[in-house]
Amino acid sequence: MSIYKNLDSISEPLSRKELFRTLLMLGNQYSEEVVRTLLGCSLSCDSVAAEMWRMLASHCQSIEKVLKELLNTLREQPLHHHHVSQREAPLAATRALYEIFKEQNCRQQVKELFPQLSIALLFQITYIVELSMHNQEDTPAPLSPVRCAVDAMQALLQCAGYRDQTTFIHKQGGWGMLVNADMHHKGVLVLARAMVSVSFQERCWIFQELMAILNCRDDRRYIPAMAFFIQLLQCPDLGNKQEDAILDQLSGQLRDPNTVVRWLALKGLLNLSLCPEKVGKLQRLLPEVLEQLQEVDRDIIAEAITVLKNILASMDRQSASRAAVQVAEKLLPFIDDVSSRLRVLSITLFKHLLELVRGLDRWRMKAHVLQSLVPLLLLVHDERPNVSQVCWDTLSSAAEFLKWHQLGGFIQRKDTWQSCDCLLTRYKGRANNFLCQTMAFLENPQTPLRQAAIRFIGLAARQLDQRSQDKLDAICNDLKGLQQDSNSSVQSLASQTIFILEAFKNHPPAHSSLWTCFHRIRTMCTKESPVTEAAQLP
Repeated sequence: MSIYKNLDSISEPLSRKELFRTLLMLGNQYSEEVVRTLLGCSLSCDSVAAEMWRMLASHCQSIEKVLKELLNTLREQPLHHHHVSQREAPLAATRALYEIFKEQNCRQQVKELFPQLSIALLFQITYIVELSMHNQEDTPAPLSPVRCAVDAMQALLQCAGYRDQTTFIHKQGGWGMLVNADMHHKGVLVLARAMVSVSFQERCWIFQELMAILNCRDDRRYIPAMAFFIQLLQCPDLGNKQEDAILDQLSGQLRDPNTVVRWLALKGLLNLSLCPEKVGKLQRLLPEVLEQLQEVDRDIIAEAITVLKNILASMDRQSASRAAVQVAEKLLPFIDDVSSRLRVLSITLFKHLLELVRGLDRWRMKAHVLQSLVPLLLLVHDERPNVSQVCWDTLSSAAEFLKWHQLGGFIQRKDTWQSCDCLLTRYKGRANNFLCQTMAFLENPQTPLRQAAIRFIGLAARQLDQRSQDKLDAICNDLKGLQQDSNSSVQSLASQTIFILEAFKNHPPAHSSLWTCFHRIRTMCTKESPVTEAAQLP
């Protein structure tokens, strides 16, 4: 403490040298007391304290002991302390470590303690981020506690020889994510992804430490530990002897009430599924992954679909065939989901399922395929080319699965309305079901999809019998709402379709004038003149 108080006022070189010699001797023999006292002298690590920390780092005998003491301080539970100085000791240790990591002479000692220091700093960052959520005081960005902790992590990686990893995290925006409360767990994912390429011994220590934290359910460190843990699962040389324990861990996390935990668990399963030698063991978690399709969170559903695809690819033919029917049933609601990403993922997986089904499972799968045709035929009008194309590809596979060559020919030519007419002609008894599927598209924000839904309703209604008055009335009421649509072509199509449905209610199906109306609405469905033909109806 005397050295700290007087160092700034002493300029004579020999006197300063003697003070530093004394400091190094104290650091070597009484490292615990030196670290505790110096942290207490300046919690903010001012210029005098920073110079003393750097001096301690310059001596190989003292720095190893000092690093271990700072590590112990960093591992302390700040919430357990009542005095401000005690609560801030880990933060002061973070600032001290930042100064030490800038010294070149201590690289070997830092390297030896790298895994312990990196995990301790990670949890310190997490603690500060959580604390900042409840603390409304504004601190200048360069001096903010979380920024100091993140800077210390960067300095640690560079000091340990991992400059490429530091650059990778920067390019991925990981440093910025770490300081953001909402994005923190994603920043940990980026940091962990960079750590995958550190040495095997370091990764092993980190892996074992994280497993211990997850097993004891330390709530303060649970989510960052899990985020780091699941990224290490993609390393083929880790966890081979603990696969059952890892899967049990992930299985429990899939049922966790915390949305972030469930999302991370799926990310972990995805990382495991990318390892050919490990993906086979994931098959026993298929029911738990399927349950995730009932989630509300779209990110969780998207991850679950990706995991399902990889698990199915690892199964033998018979098992994959049975599972494909189960998955298809859960997948159908997402074919016309509001999320473009989820649409593409679910439709792509559905196409893959058709290739897996064999034998008697084909009969069970047929019902799901028929249920998918109307949404797919409407979604080919999606304004996003990736959605439209994946729908055409899946329709082609569906026609091949059903061995329906006529429909396959229309789909091959991308003739939407001939395909719809073909479907309605062959499955007249399912017209009511087809109409129910179409009604949801009337509220779609995309104009082409609303137009396609109205046209399909006009085609499908002709298959209803005279006992379907209530159904026709309900459809007309829904279409009347579209007469006030923001798009004039939608208004026109809605009005003309209402006219046709009203005519259907008042005339028998065989009436020649009614069939003329239906001929006209088929013409309305052509690409050349969707609206003008409709306007020519009587």
